[in-house]
Amino acid sequence: MVDNKLRLLLLLTVAVSKAQDEEVPCLMAKRYKPFSKYEYFYETESLNALNGAVNGPKASCKVEIAAPGTCSYIVRTTDCTLSEVIDVDADGKPVFGAAAGAEDFKTAMERRPLKFTVEGDDDIKLFPEEGELINILNIKRGIISALAVPVLEEDRNEDMPTIYGLCKTDYVVNTREDVATEVTLRRDLSDCDKFRPVEDHTSPLALITGMKYPLAQLIRSNQICNYTFNNEQHHMTSGTCTEKHVLALFSHKGEHGVVNTGKQALTLLGVAKYSDRVFDHNMASMKPLHPDSSVDMSPIQDKEAALVVLREIAGLSKTNDGRKRAHLAHKLVAVIRKMEAKTLTAAVPEALDISQSLTYQALLQCGTPECSSALMQIFRTFDTFSGEIDAAVYAMGMIPRSSCVLVKEMLAMAKFKPSKPIYYALSNAVRRLFETDGVTSEIQAVADYALEQIGDCTGDQEHVFLSLKVIGNMVAALGAARPALQSSVIQCIKQPAASPAVQQAAVQVYRQIPIPEEGREVLMHAVLDRAASVQKRVAAYLILMKNPTPAELAQLTAALLVEENPQVKSFIISHLSNILSSTAPETLDVRQKIREAFQGNEIEMLMQPNELSRYYRLGSLEGNMIFESPNELPREVMLEMTLNAFGFDMDVIEIGMEGKGFEPIVEALFGDDGFFPDTIMKTTLYASDKLPAELNEVLDNMLPFMGNDRKKRQASQNIVNEISHNVNKLIEDLKAQDAPEAMVYLKLLGAELGYLDTKDGKMIHNLLQMIPTDFLKRLLSSVDNELFLHYIFMDNEFFLPTGAGFPLRVALSGTFTPGVKGGLSFNPGRREFALTLSAGIEFVTEIGTHFPDYVHCGLEMHTNIYHESGVRAKPSVTDSQFKFSIPAPHGPTELISIT
Repeated sequence: MVDNKLRLLLLLTVAVSKAQDEEVPCLMAKRYKPFSKYEYFYETESLNALNGAVNGPKASCKVEIAAPGTCSYIVRTTDCTLSEVIDVDADGKPVFGAAAGAEDFKTAMERRPLKFTVEGDDDIKLFPEEGELINILNIKRGIISALAVPVLEEDRNEDMPTIYGLCKTDYVVNTREDVATEVTLRRDLSDCDKFRPVEDHTSPLALITGMKYPLAQLIRSNQICNYTFNNEQHHMTSGTCTEKHVLALFSHKGEHGVVNTGKQALTLLGVAKYSDRVFDHNMASMKPLHPDSSVDMSPIQDKEAALVVLREIAGLSKTNDGRKRAHLAHKLVAVIRKMEAKTLTAAVPEALDISQSLTYQALLQCGTPECSSALMQIFRTFDTFSGEIDAAVYAMGMIPRSSCVLVKEMLAMAKFKPSKPIYYALSNAVRRLFETDGVTSEIQAVADYALEQIGDCTGDQEHVFLSLKVIGNMVAALGAARPALQSSVIQCIKQPAASPAVQQAAVQVYRQIPIPEEGREVLMHAVLDRAASVQKRVAAYLILMKNPTPAELAQLTAALLVEENPQVKSFIISHLSNILSSTAPETLDVRQKIREAFQGNEIEMLMQPNELSRYYRLGSLEGNMIFESPNELPREVMLEMTLNAFGFDMDVIEIGMEGKGFEPIVEALFGDDGFFPDTIMKTTLYASDKLPAELNEVLDNMLPFMGNDRKKRQASQNIVNEISHNVNKLIEDLKAQDAPEAMVYLKLLGAELGYLDTKDGKMIHNLLQMIPTDFLKRLLSSVDNELFLHYIFMDNEFFLPTGAGFPLRVALSGTFTPGVKGGLSFNPGRREFALTLSAGIEFVTEIGTHFPDYVHCGLEMHTNIYHESGVRAKPSVTDSQFKFSIPAPHGPTELISIT
């Protein structure tokens, strides 16, 4: 009886064991069993080669992968080494020596374990500990990618998880016992869903940039792996992976030329029991298996690295070796991009002493957060009345890529000088950072500062107005960071001590975000408040109508029947009529709500469209025209153009003007060369030579005297320059006419670029003041002058993931350095004329394994073109005759040099 029970127990145990094997929650669970640990020796290298020249890093570690539970793993790396190629032997094989950062690498790899989980067939999530360096994490990603080989079941392995993302993988079983014990995997890495270029910092001033995708197509990448497995326990006993990246542009038949070859090797050292069942991990720290970023900093932080190059460029005119200028200019920017903020800050004072012009040119084209920080620190040493600060910071706010460091420094600048251009620069930087990174501590700090500036809206009304306008440009970010901000803005709408302009600006904060429930009642009260200005009532109405509720529409309908202000009534009726006549799918829901609210009641359209406030919508164009009374010119005019195509809604441009007391300055605004006729027409004519007939009618109704010469105008092919010119011209005209309450605002592609009133000057003019303006004067008084521009016109840099975890860096840049030396001198006893023109262009292509902080290696190809020509003469005047003596050259003249 006992024997039968024992047999039954054994049978049940075997059955349960088999059931567990068949119902595995994740495919890696068969490779690495729960409560076991596996120790491997891991070795990897990534070598760059070109015509026999080789460089690159090599690393090794003992790797322990422990399983405290099913599909939960902890990886520990110990005894790590780091070396790099120092020579090539007689057979062409690389010779390795210890890298300078080997000890730091060993310490960083051993300091923190890396936890990860596997869900299903292909979902691997990493949970790095706080403080783990990005570049170290990428190496550990490569180790996990090599370990993460699931059981090869054809119906479940179409895509395999790797450091490159999910990869389509072809595999061949070379040896099979009870299971496949030796297999070969092949991958074309371009088929992996995360083998995509990750862009690094580039010059914000470059004309040719953002080419990471087409350049990545020039790289051919593949990987071959061979694995052996234990027949009984199924774990990996050895594995090798070899990958190759070939730059097709400089290679032949995929073998010769620019090639990067990577290798990974794993050898099992032993298997043991693992008794620890604890697997605590922070979900907030979760990362994917594929790399999402890299940090590119020099392993040795020395400010002299940049200062040496800067001194050499500054001294080129004395050595007459101008052909090196383009190369050194590119090198200077490359060096400072690898400098940390502390090092760069220490270098800036000495750099400014060497050459202010060169320092500004390099920092403006650097593009890293550290360079932006250094520039801001320089600006904070200027006089707060300096207009150059406003212009330069505003320009930096337009840089496409934002960062936490940039926002932090912008906020410091706003506190240092709370001016309109700096506030708008801050808002644009915050908006772009929020789009990429979500809420950060820097955005929270900006939200706190914004709350302080508006207070209860009873302070300095001009400053509160500016703060609200700027908040509206970044309200999505600030509202997410500090929900209390929205409550403060709502209080401003109904703050009786606030000016009408402040109340209206508070209403318009909600143009870009949904209205909170607490604000809807306040806005409806503003619409129905007969004591409020027409502008505020219309603004509140437009915000509510973004998504009106049936109850609000019913309340609005009842109020409209007894509305006594013809301006408000006319605008609302025209707006509702446009919605009801629309056939756009996105207006279907609101059209139905309006019909139900009116329930068949017809409200006649008021006449006199040239004297009453109206809303217009003509295709992609919509606009507002708001009057306070029939006997005045409009109080506010706005024209907005949107583009609805391919499923996207894009705000292309919005131009507006508001103010009062316009009668003395009608010509400046609406005359033949006025702002609105010219700007509106150049904007709408940008894509067509003719205006729609409906729009001509609208403009004629607004201002009948405009129509006479409209047909004579032509569409401009440079709309941005034209608008900028018109804005500057209008401000000058308004200043001349002394109309202090006029204001013009402009939005492009959804971002408010700011508003200008008659107290504002030309920011572009201020920016130009940063260029030495006394050069022409010196040019006519001395022959010892020089002026050079160092401009990176093409700048592209990106990283691709490699199996080893060392990023593959690819860069393509072009630098142009035109310049002039010389001048004219009429000093007594010394009349001279000398003029030398020069221009250099250098193209640089870089590719190679990149392991920042520890090893810098790669391949660089330089193409340099240089031209210089000049003349030196002695002018003289004798007997009413002017003589110009040009001495003959003493040797051959080099017109062009190509290297």
